[in-house]
Amino acid sequence: MTSKFNKVFSVYLDPDEFMLLNESAFEHVLQLTENKLLSFNGNTSMNEFWGLLNVVWQVEPSNKQKLKVPGIAGLGASTFVVSPMYSHLFFNDFGDNIELLECNKDGKKWFAFNVLGFDNALNEELSERNMRNGRPDRIRKFKRMVFNKSGITNPNLFRVRETGLFYYTTDAENSLYSIVKNNNISGLFFKEVECY
Repeated sequence: MTSKFNKVFSVYLDPDEFMLLNESAFEHVLQLTENKLLSFNGNTSMNEFWGLLNVVWQVEPSNKQKLKVPGIAGLGASTFVVSPMYSHLFFNDFGDNIELLECNKDGKKWFAFNVLGFDNALNEELSERNMRNGRPDRIRKFKRMVFNKSGITNPNLFRVRETGLFYYTTDAENSLYSIVKNNNISGLFFKEVECY
């Protein structure tokens, strides 16, 4: 993909303002029974064995906050799920590295993103690792993180192996960032990443 972009962003959920989705308890039991736990790890295509995944809002009974229903929700801490209102925006040329997997929320079709592969975008020379007790910190891996533009081959939505579970996007025309901003989709926020 050769989409032009100027900026790169890390993608975040806002669990203090918006509700998160989770697999239903029944779905989780089925996965355990069949030894097929879902793993949005970037290594495995799930199209072949994916069935309809039933999801529920993950709300603690003690939570008195009035959390909003987002246009794009988190599926636990593993990936994003787009609501029926906006899913059509992601079916045309969104990215060859992204599978859209059907989920059921109260009889309505939501779609989970499965981002396959990793872009080789980390600039090791300019990035500064966050050290803790002489070892790289496992949670906040970088004091300064810099990407190489030339290493970003999937500008719409991608992951970088060295950074852990994080997702990234750019300001390319059909990127997650552009679609969210152009359509005022709630649930996500973006933080710019240095990129040269």
